[in-house]
Formats: sequence, structure tokens, C-alpha cells
Amino acid sequence: MAKTASWTMVSRILGLVRDQLIAAFFGAGIVASAFLFAFQIPNLFRRLLGEGALTAATIPVLAAKASEGGTKESYAFLNYIVRRMLPWMLGITLVGMGGALLWFLLAANDQQRYAAELTAWCMPYMPLICIAALFTSAVNLSGRFGLAEIASSALNLCMILGLGFFGYYLADTPMGQARWLCAGAIAGGVLQLLIPMWGLQQAGWKSHPVHADEKAWSALRIAFVPAALGAGILQINFLISRSLAFNVDGAGLTYYYIANRIVELPIGLFSTSIATVMFPAMATAFAQNNSDALSRNYARGMRLILAINIAAAVGFIVFSREIVQVLFEFGKFKLEDCENTRLVLCLFALAMPFHAMISMVTRALNVIGNTTATFRVALQSVSVNVVGSIFVVWKGYGIEGLACANAVAAMMQYVLLRRELKKSAPYVLAESLWKPCGQAIVGSLVMGGIAYQIFHFVNPLLHRWDVLNAKITLFMAMSIAAAIAATVYAGILYYWKYPERDMMTDALNKVKSRLGMRTDA
Repeated sequence: MAKTASWTMVSRILGLVRDQLIAAFFGAGIVASAFLFAFQIPNLFRRLLGEGALTAATIPVLAAKASEGGTKESYAFLNYIVRRMLPWMLGITLVGMGGALLWFLLAANDQQRYAAELTAWCMPYMPLICIAALFTSAVNLSGRFGLAEIASSALNLCMILGLGFFGYYLADTPMGQARWLCAGAIAGGVLQLLIPMWGLQQAGWKSHPVHADEKAWSALRIAFVPAALGAGILQINFLISRSLAFNVDGAGLTYYYIANRIVELPIGLFSTSIATVMFPAMATAFAQNNSDALSRNYARGMRLILAINIAAAVGFIVFSREIVQVLFEFGKFKLEDCENTRLVLCLFALAMPFHAMISMVTRALNVIGNTTATFRVALQSVSVNVVGSIFVVWKGYGIEGLACANAVAAMMQYVLLRRELKKSAPYVLAESLWKPCGQAIVGSLVMGGIAYQIFHFVNPLLHRWDVLNAKITLFMAMSIAAAIAATVYAGILYYWKYPERDMMTDALNKVKSRLGMRTDA
């Protein structure tokens, strides 16, 4: 677990460095927007086919094959899946490249021409990562965890080298640098395929034999269809939002992308982890027909999500300008670009708690077996987002309007999912969340006010010393203010007897124990 978490952190840090390089090299111009648009096309298929529906359908089938006939039987069927899927993936890649080249010939302006060319460059990444996702699923079943995070780190490192080294020294134009960035992505895709393949070989996998089990293949296809529908709706939603941002203006997609990447960090590190941990606990309680335990685990997960994400949202709003400046004000990404990104970041932050709660409600619906509700609500949410996005673009509200449409759709999705859960299994919602939600909101607002005041007191003092780099000074002032405010926030929740304060007590006792202090209650 610790090893996997460490590689996940490494991957996220390298991903941040990659995004910083893209912003520094291209700024918020049309080349940056063109690359971000182009790279999302193969990523759409990767998330839909590789890491989404295909792997979700494959894992249970491979597990069943392994339990029935051993790992050799499972690996033989994996080879069969690869043989069946690879021609389709190569065909989609060629069609995508052909469509991109046709778009290039018909493009009306430089931005569209750049996006079309870079899409053609990026498409070979798609089959590599899809097959890599299949191998990663199989290697995880063998108990060798962490290779996916290592492979993701390799991708980010290749893209960093492609742009930061080869693009810098060998390219004379921004488009030349973007082509090297695409080459880095393809090289990273190759490593993402080879790393789990190596892990499988260590676990005993070989490319032969190939076992054509039509019964297992039929089960996989049956499982693939609903998974593809669910994953497809969400990914198409992302594609539409970013496509509209791409067409708003030359810089719109860059601002939209950076703000979205920032708010994804706490959701990915904390909220998804909480929901993932609570998921098996809820599933076990449901299997044992223990409605009290199911309700208790659901409420605990939701309270943790509320306490973390409401505070994080307020923190992002208070330090929105400083966060973007510290992370992305390099090279061609100027102060004006930071200010434009900051506005979108604030709007995304408002929706962040709802996105986090959606992950928990969705898992509760999956536990009770009401998977059709999540698909139906996702479809409704996407419809609201698409209609709202088209409306705000038509009215000229720009990417800020797109962020508002996204926030409204997320809020509506949570409300509808909770309604479905209440209709299907009202006992899951037995514990009220209104009081802890109010405590988290009030505590977060107090925290935000304290953070704001401390920052504007400390920052001028540090600047007076004039011995540190301005960005380091800004980071230090923000860190001091955030640390003090977060401590006050934890104290407020503890004083108000927030239900999860036992976790704070346990953490404090561990610190005292390591310091050799007494841990009496």
C-alpha cells in the first residue's frame, strides 16, 4: 500500500511538472489549446475502452478463469482478448488519424489546423495505452501492485523530456515543440505497455498459448455494454465541455484545463480514497443484511468528504490567485493568464464538494444493486451540462459560463442520485448529515477568514526581508497561513464534537507516542 501510494504521489508530481512546462512553453496561446484538445481524443478512448469499460468487464472474467483453471488458463484467455481487441483498436486509430488529416485540409483557421495535426500525432497513443490497461488489470490480479503508477510516471517523464529537452533544443517553433511533446506521449505509451508486460512476465505470463473460450468471451461482451454506456456518457461530457472551451477563444481551453487539474488533486487524493475504502465496508454490511452498519459506514464516509472538501473548496477560493501564480506563472504563462485561470478555479471549487459526494452516493447505489439509476442520472446530468454550456457560449459568457454550467450539473447530479438512493434504500440515509454539514461550512468559513487575514499580514513582512525569491516568499506566506487556519479548523470541529473527531484524537495520540509523550485519554 505504501509503495503504491508513493508512486502515485510521484506520478502526480511529474504530471504537475508536465502541465507547468506546457504552460511555460506555450502560454495560453492557440498551440497550447490545440495540444490539450488533441491529447484528449486518445484519452477519451483510453478511459472509455482501456481504463474504463473494457478493464471493468475483463477483471471479473479473468478472475473467474484463474479460479477455475489457474493463472495459465487466465493468461491464455487474456491473450485471446488482446488478439480480438487489437485489430479494432488499430482500426479506430487509423480512422482517427484519417479524420484528423481530413479536418486539417478543411480547417478554417490556424487553431483548428494545429489541433487537427496534433490529433493525428497523438492517435497512436490510444492502442498502446488500451492494451497496457488490459495488462495492468491482469498484473494487479497477480498481486503485483504499483506498476500502473510507475508506468504513469514514465509517461509524464517522457512528455517532460520530449518538450523540456528535445523540444527546447531541436525545435524552432511552438508547433515544432508541440510535435516533440506528442512524440514524448507516444514514447510514454510504449513504456506504459512494456512495464506491466514485464510485470506479467515475472508472474509467469507468456504470449502463447491463446485460449478461445466463447462462453467467457460472451460474458465479457455482456459486461462490457453497460460499462461502456456509463463510461461513455461521462467521457463525452468532458469532451463536449473542453471542445466548447477550445472554441470560445484561443486561450480558453488552457485556463479551463489548468483550473480543472488543480481541483482534481484533493478529489483524487482524499475523496476517491475515502469512497474506495468505504465501498467494501458497505458491500460487506449489505451482504450480511446489516442495514445499521451500511448506514453508519455511508454516513462516516460522507462526513469525512464534507469535512475535507468544503474546507479545500474555501481554501482554493481564498488562495486562488496565489495557487495559480506559484504553480503556473512561468515563461509565457503571464500574470494576466493566472488571473483568468483564477476565476475559473473559484467556480470549479464551488462544485468540488458535490463531485466528491457523487462518488460516495454512486458506490452506495452500486452496493444495493441499483446501477441503472447511476446511468440514468448521469445521462440527465450530461444533458443539463450540454444544454447549459451551449446556452452560456451563445450568450457570450465564455469559459466562466462553462464552469458555471459544469457546477450546476454536478449539483443536480448529486441531488438526483441522493433521491434515487432514498427511494431504493432509505435506511442508508438514516443518519442525518445536516448538522455535520453546517459545522463543516461554518468552520471552513472561519478558517478561510483566518487564512486570508494571516496571509495578508505575513506576506508583506516576508517581502520586506527581500532575501527570498518572490515566488518562494508567496509560497511560504500561503503555507504559514494555511497551516494555522487548518489547525484552527480542526480545533473548531473537535470542540463542536464532530463525529469523526476520534480520528483526530488517534492521529494526535500517534504523534505523542512517537515523541515519547503520554497518550492518556
